[in-house]
Amino acid sequence: MLIDIHHHYIPQRLIDLVRAQGPRYQSVVFHDDASGLDAFVAGRTDPPSWSGPGRFPGVLDPGLFDLAVRLQEMDGMALDKAALSVMPGLFYYFAEPALGAEVAAICNDAIHDACRAHPDRLIPMGTVPLQDINAAIDELDRVVREYRFTAIEIGASVNGRNYDEPEFDPFFQRAAELDVLLFVHPAAPSGTDRLRRYYTTNLIGFPVETGICAASLIFGGTFARYPNLKVCLAHGGGIAQSVVGRWDHGWEARAEASLVIDRPPSDYFKLLYFDNLVHSDQVLRSLLSAAAAGHVIVGTDYPYDMGDRDPHATIDRLQLPADERRLMESETAGQLLRLPATAG
Repeated sequence: MLIDIHHHYIPQRLIDLVRAQGPRYQSVVFHDDASGLDAFVAGRTDPPSWSGPGRFPGVLDPGLFDLAVRLQEMDGMALDKAALSVMPGLFYYFAEPALGAEVAAICNDAIHDACRAHPDRLIPMGTVPLQDINAAIDELDRVVREYRFTAIEIGASVNGRNYDEPEFDPFFQRAAELDVLLFVHPAAPSGTDRLRRYYTTNLIGFPVETGICAASLIFGGTFARYPNLKVCLAHGGGIAQSVVGRWDHGWEARAEASLVIDRPPSDYFKLLYFDNLVHSDQVLRSLLSAAAAGHVIVGTDYPYDMGDRDPHATIDRLQLPADERRLMESETAGQLLRLPATAG
């Protein structure tokens, strides 16, 4: 059994709405001549200029919205199950709260319908409008109450604000109360003015953004207040694993680093979960050593070119003991997503 925790989706209904009412939804769908496919860009109403040389990042691969294509490609990747989460552009944190809540509801309703149509293959992972905490909690409550969602995808920051800001605490408290997994995916890294070439907004910005998120949750005391909060970081947690030792030293050496927490950051780091999408066997082995046992699970970033199209080979190369392999492949994800025991 192989369960993918990092598997993106965009509802056909939202594509159609944006195509018909782009200005209202503050987004644009346009034809990308280079790829021959449509593309979706949130947060602007005119097609961006793009000269490559790489493929335009917003291109809509058919598997993003066509469930038949997705299931066929899941078969080709030997994926048994996948947790559907929106592509990061659909967090819609840039929008006014009412529009953000509307788009979140559209996405969540579509995710529910897709997973209800294929309950043996697809697992729902919702989205919430975190630019308005009350609206985010309302949508979280709705999808748990009406649809029994057990996971929510969130960005690594919200409009430049980190999660140690007091405004976010009620959301994390509610997620902990509901026993909902939070899957953190970077979307808006800082320092992009210095990351304009070589695709480094993704290659450097995303890992750094995820590390900043982990630090804000740890140093800000979120895990100290809610130790049962379940958080999984995309892309192996970005830079977090490589700097956790530095965090511990800073906690001991600098008063600023111990203002909120009274235990070393590495204690709270062990509470985090991570997908295994790091593109390096050496780095993945290091992550397995740094993380708590069973806290690294499969993530492919389907269908993007920065993903892993052969997750079995990635795991094979680690030569893990059978019990550790089962944890990475399915058992931990099954527990986090509260799947029936037979799913493991």
